[in-house]
Order: sequence, then structure tokens, then C-alpha cells
Amino acid sequence: MAALASPALAAGNENASQPDTDSKNAGREAEIVVHASRLDSSVYDNPLHITVVDERELRERAPRTPAEALRGKSGVWIQRTGHLGGAPIIRGFMGNRVIYLFDGIRRNTAGLFKGPNSFLQNIDALDVDRIELIRGPASVLYGSDAIGGIVNVVTNETPRFTDHLQVGGRSYVRYASVDDALSGRQELHVSGQQFYAFIGGTLRDINDVEGGRGLGTLRPTDWREKNWDLQLDYKIAEGHRLEFFFQDFSRPFGSRYDRPNWKQSNDRELYGLRYAGRDLGPLASVDATIYFHKQDNFIDEKHWDSDGRDRTWGGEIQAKSQIADLLTLVYGFHMHRDTVKKSNPQKKTRDPDVEWTNPAFFVLSQWQLLSRLRLDLGLRWDRFTLKSQAPPVSKLDAAVQDAINNGSFSLRDLELDRTDDALTGGLGLSFDVTDEIRLVGHVGRAFRAPNKSDMLRFGQFTFGFNTPSANLDPESSWTFELGARGDTELFSAGLTGFYTILQDAIVSVPGTFDGKSFIDVNGNGVQDSDEGVFVKKNASGDIVATGVEFDGTFRVPEGWTEMVLGDAALSLYGNFSWIWGKDKGADEPLDRGFPANGLIGLRVDDDRDPERSDWWIAAEAWIVDDFHRIPGTRLAKDPAFRFDPQDKSSGPLRAGGYVPGFTVYNIRGGFNVTDHARVTLGVNNVTNKKYRVKDSRLDAPGTSAILALEVRF
Repeated sequence: MAALASPALAAGNENASQPDTDSKNAGREAEIVVHASRLDSSVYDNPLHITVVDERELRERAPRTPAEALRGKSGVWIQRTGHLGGAPIIRGFMGNRVIYLFDGIRRNTAGLFKGPNSFLQNIDALDVDRIELIRGPASVLYGSDAIGGIVNVVTNETPRFTDHLQVGGRSYVRYASVDDALSGRQELHVSGQQFYAFIGGTLRDINDVEGGRGLGTLRPTDWREKNWDLQLDYKIAEGHRLEFFFQDFSRPFGSRYDRPNWKQSNDRELYGLRYAGRDLGPLASVDATIYFHKQDNFIDEKHWDSDGRDRTWGGEIQAKSQIADLLTLVYGFHMHRDTVKKSNPQKKTRDPDVEWTNPAFFVLSQWQLLSRLRLDLGLRWDRFTLKSQAPPVSKLDAAVQDAINNGSFSLRDLELDRTDDALTGGLGLSFDVTDEIRLVGHVGRAFRAPNKSDMLRFGQFTFGFNTPSANLDPESSWTFELGARGDTELFSAGLTGFYTILQDAIVSVPGTFDGKSFIDVNGNGVQDSDEGVFVKKNASGDIVATGVEFDGTFRVPEGWTEMVLGDAALSLYGNFSWIWGKDKGADEPLDRGFPANGLIGLRVDDDRDPERSDWWIAAEAWIVDDFHRIPGTRLAKDPAFRFDPQDKSSGPLRAGGYVPGFTVYNIRGGFNVTDHARVTLGVNNVTNKKYRVKDSRLDAPGTSAILALEVRF
């Protein structure tokens, strides 16, 4: 699929976990962020803190899922609810405090909750060109939920028009031993002077995964996928293009390790039409997109089912103007409408239907105040309207019917009509100390409007039972960031410090419903560990998070290695993240803090020019510290902190209530078979280490040999 916001340009990676070995081109010119920042500025130039996992790194790492491609990056932590799971925790925030974009199109809906989700897994992992990650506040760019940051997954086709009829394609196959996983993708494209057509399809067969030393096979952890996508481009005239795009993602079967009785299916369809215009008089560019997104998710559990159906109509128009050489403006209008329906077919009950509308206006500017000083300023206004319609009383859950009959709850509590407005902004300064060293500072405000999950959710979750909570205020945050960046022929590095204050946070706490402290889901007459009532409320105090992030690459001078490596290039790379946070109202640690961790690696390419490089090899170690700062409720109830996540009576993962640290070693490499075919080889977890990633509800995979072959024609 094509990039839907602007023609994709070369991308790089700020944290350089796979460095560009061409010292003349490494760095800022090569690292263009197209979608996530809305401004076509490089990672180095942008005051926001951005990581890009580009096409080359994706090809070389051959990750099983898009989320896995972000593991080991600074400022982000990837937890796994199951083998097919993988939710990013950005600077201590996850779920509905992070925005997920597919080609710049918002994936979040009014039903998204604050815990782990599978959004990054419900996209074809073999059809990804790059992943852009903004760490920090970004509501000024994309509205509600961007407190922790933004993840934008860019799919892999840019339209190419040719003077003559051309036909081409790509074949790709990946195998991993740890889960006997076989994945394959076939693509075909046809181009001419005014048209470009692309079609692709993927099949995946992922089996139960083997754990680390002594764990054996972790069952159930298998899943299947079948996906396909289509893109049609027509060049109306020079500088004017119309595009139709379509994605179909289908996971007919998936399982979850900590809930063996749980079976799920996920289906997603995205239809869209886009116009792109360039050099339109006073406008440098105009992009307009309309889309329809259909997302269906079904869960079959022993005592209940969940049938979720989300539908989104959306549209956006964005323009860019250049005023003299000093001021760049990007401005536009966004609108989307969600309809969210959910039912429990097993019990023949329904949730209230929800309609959510969100119009917004935004303007972003870059102003070159002095030759070495630049100001970035953005403002955005959003309006959110949530309307809900309750089903007949007879279709509500039995516990809700009892509460209505007892007079402790009313049907009106499920029929909401509320509107919230939000004005947010961001201000960044960039100062060039020299041509190769830059200081950056940024202050940003983010917010999150309460959605259906906050106010109307009724049902079981991992360690409790949610009940409706209608009277909630929006969340808002301020984040303050300072950083320094360097970019020379020999090194690229960045150091960032941040401090976030989240106010009026919507938190889930133990409570009662209809005078009861638990809902007896399985009918055994006693309270089980996942039946306690939880209610939502605005926190009485602020939630704060502060941390440090470092990324660096050192390209060893040619003269140092020439005697040993000849023309080959040697690079050292690494990163480090540390975060600390606290919920001041509850006097508890930050709910989604993660351990101090760092990655260090060494890489050799056979040539300093990546365009001429025929082979490469890299070895790296991911080093993670122990983690002790776990909130009491989660430590007591979350399967992630049990020795056996499948056993509700299991003791803690470690005595004293902490997650032990670990070091994992990986080796990977690749070579070109021909000019059109390349092989990637790798071994993950070389020592077969037994370990668990904090917040994950199963242990990590053991040693895995990975083989991938790509052929282009």
C-alpha cells in the first residue's frame, strides 16, 4: 500500500540501532519523517523526539510483528499479552494514551481502553515500509490520546509512473524456528505514464512458541492470518494525483496464553480515496483524504463472548504554504465519526451503542528566527461529542438489570450526550551550536477526552470487572523536554530528558456496583480473582513521569580498520532508557513504568557505501535491569507478575514482588544472492535465556533461528 500523506522519502533511524554506514550521507538528510510530524523535516531537525525504523532495518531484523520492530528502542517498551500481542508503552503510557496511525490514518476509536491492545498486530507485518514513533506529547498533530506519543505504520508502496508499460513484483518468505512460523507474501505492480496499480497478499501460519531454557512449549500461542491489499493511482496532470487504496486484514484464529479458554478473531477493512497536489500557486501542497474503516473483533471465552464492531468514516484536508524563506505553515481540517457496537452473544446481551464525532482544525509553523535559531509552534482545536443509546433493559447484563430494578442505577446513566472542547499546542526551539551540534527544547500539551471504554464499559477484564462511570473529566498533560543532538561523518547521537505531568487522569480503582463488590461471572457463588468490581474516576492527584533517553552510533574511521577489514565498514551503536514515575493521588508507582535498559551492538558491512554492500553481520546485547516499582493492585492481580500466568493461584514471579532483569544476545546478517535477491539470517536469544519482559503475560521465546528470502522482479 502507498504512503497516504505525502510521497515517501528516504527514512532513517534516530536511535541508529541499524546505522547507515555511508558517512557522507548518514544523518539528517537521509532521515525524513513524512507522516507523523506533518512537516517534511528530518529527525535531526525536528524538536520532537522521533524514532524511525526504516525499510532496511525491517528487512534485516525480519520481525514477526510490527510491535517487535520497536523492541529495544529508546523510550518505548513492548509488552506482550500473548504471542500475537505487543502493545507499545511510550514513556510510561499505553493503550488509549497512545495514538496508532496506519499511513497517517487514525486507528483509535471511541472503544479503546487504557490497557494492552492488538492494534499494532492487526496490520500485515510483511507489508510495512517503515514505522515512525513520536515520543512525547503530540495532540497538536492528531488530537485526543497522544499523551505518551504516536506510532505510525507506513505501508510499502510509493506510486512510480513510467514512460512505458512495466510489470514488476516482490516475493518474500520468512521462517522462524521458535514457533515453527512460516509467512509468505506476493506482490505485483503495473505502471505506465499516468497509472500505477498494485496488489499484494500474505499468508501466515504461526504455531505454539517454545520458551527459554526449561520452559518447553507455551500453549496456546498459535494464530493464522490471511491478508491482501490493493492500490490504484492515476496521474491527473503533472503534480496532481488521485489514489484509491484498500486493506483487508483477517486473523480467523488466535489464542491467548494466560487465558487458555480464550479464542479470538480479528477482521479489518480500510477503504480510502486520496488527492495529492503539488506546486499550486501560493500552496506548496494540498493533500485530501476520505476513508472508511471497518474493525470487527470477536472473543469466545468459556463464560462469556465479546462481539465488537467499530465503524469509522473520516476525512482530512491539509495544505502547506511557504512564506518567503523564513516561515513554513501547515494547516488543515480533520473530521471523523465512530460508531461502536458491542454484544455478548453467549448471554444475548448488548452494550449501549455509541456515536462519537470529532471535528478539528490545526495549524503548524516553522519560523527561522535567526540563522541558527528556529521556532516551531502548533495549535489545534478539537470538539468531541459522545452520544450513546441504551438497548432495552431485557438486553442488558443481568447485573445491570438488577441494579435498575433496585433503583441504584438508571437506564439514563447509559444514555449520554456530552460534548468536550480542547485547545492544545506545542512550542519547540532548535539552536545550532555548530553545524554538527544542536540543542532542542519542547513544551507540549496533550489531552484525552473520556470515551466509551471510560464511561460505559461493563464487563470482565484481566483482573476484575468494569462498571459504568459517566461523570468523568478529560485528562490533560504537560511535557517539558530538553535535548542535545550531534551528527558528523563519524558519529550520530542524541540525549533527551523529559518530565510529564498528567492531570485529572482517568484511573480504575476497586469499588462497588449495586452495593456489590464483585460480579459472579461463573456463578460459583464466591469472588474469584477476576470478578472484583472496578470503577473509573479522575485521580485526586497528578501522575508524573520523568526519564532520560540516549541513542548513538559511532562509525569507526576507515584507517583504524583497513588492515583487518579492508574496505569493510565497522560501526558501534547503542541506546539507553530510564524512566521513573508516580501516581501522587494513589501514592503508588507509575502504572506502566519500565526497567532501565540499554542496547549495545557491533556491525560490519562489506562496503562503506550501502548501495554497493553485498553482505553485513551484526551482534548485539539487550541489557535490562530488575524492576521493583509495581503498583500494589497490579502486583496482586495481574497475571504478568505470577510465576505461572495461566494459574490464578500461582505465587509471584519472584519473592519480594519484582521482575528480574536479563541480558539477551542476538546475531543477524544477510547477503545479496543476486542484484534482485537477498537472504537474511538471524539467531535471537542465542543463549536460550529464560526471561519475562515486564508487563507480559507469558515468558519470552527461547532461541530462534530466522531465515528470510526476498526476490524482486
